[in-house]
Amino acid sequence: MRSRLSQGLRDALLQNLGLKAIAFVLALGFFVYFHGQEDLEQRTVPVPVISLPPAQGSRELMSKLPPSIQVTLSGSTRSITKLIREGMAPVAIDLRDGSKQSVAFTRSMFLLPDDIELVAIVPPRLELDWEDVVTRQVPIQASFIGQPAEGHTLRGEPIVEPPRVTVKGPVSRVEVMQFARLAPFDLSGLREGRFPRRLSIEPPPEQVRYLGSQTATVTVEVSRRRAEKVFVNRPVMVVGPASGVVVPRTVDVTVLGLPELVKSLRDEQVVPQVNLEFSGYWVPGAGHGSATVPVTVILAGAQVEVQPPSVMVRW
Repeated sequence: MRSRLSQGLRDALLQNLGLKAIAFVLALGFFVYFHGQEDLEQRTVPVPVISLPPAQGSRELMSKLPPSIQVTLSGSTRSITKLIREGMAPVAIDLRDGSKQSVAFTRSMFLLPDDIELVAIVPPRLELDWEDVVTRQVPIQASFIGQPAEGHTLRGEPIVEPPRVTVKGPVSRVEVMQFARLAPFDLSGLREGRFPRRLSIEPPPEQVRYLGSQTATVTVEVSRRRAEKVFVNRPVMVVGPASGVVVPRTVDVTVLGLPELVKSLRDEQVVPQVNLEFSGYWVPGAGHGSATVPVTVILAGAQVEVQPPSVMVRW
């Protein structure tokens, strides 16, 4: 009984062995094919972009390179997942000659396994714009915040040392620079005196750099605020001959000084005069004559301007 069963199984296995082998191979092939088809996929991933720039010198790239480009990959899910997990190597752009006008991306620029196909690259190429690099000097400009103490003001222009700085960069950006601005000088609460401060130059425009020191010394002088008052048609007094006649008879006097001094002045204190005796134009006992003599006004602690500054005197 057992032997007949064994014989039947043996005959079932060995009968039409060639056909069975062919069927097995076909089934295995279909399995591998359909399994592989299900495992394939496409995925778009970013790839970092790096560049090999030209040596600092005569050319500057003006185009903005993207930080990454998008590539679409096709392959098995396992291979693509592994590649993304390990990270794709950056694509390098060689710009060292400083003249390349465009870059076209090709598969050879990407490090990909053999079982992964590169389907698409976005963007497929980059257009490059270059400019010559130039150097020039621009003035250093002081800036201010705050106000001096009450009753005080800046006297004269601030002194900046050094007065200029050398800048270097693309010609279109360097040529339009009017000045390099310093960090603000704080005037808050300053009283009479001279104040030097070392300040930093604010950052230059993009792609422009400073050569040498990026600081400068700003010196300001603070003085008491001055007021101004005009005394109109003040008669001119002649010192010397009693018969002296002045043409014109009156002048305008402008007084500049501390506010409290100028405010307190009265008309009778402002006395324009021409001193013929002191100036040597007239000598006692001499005959008649005439001269053009400067007009003076004596006021302690004030600056005086006379208009007209001289008059004709006859005696």
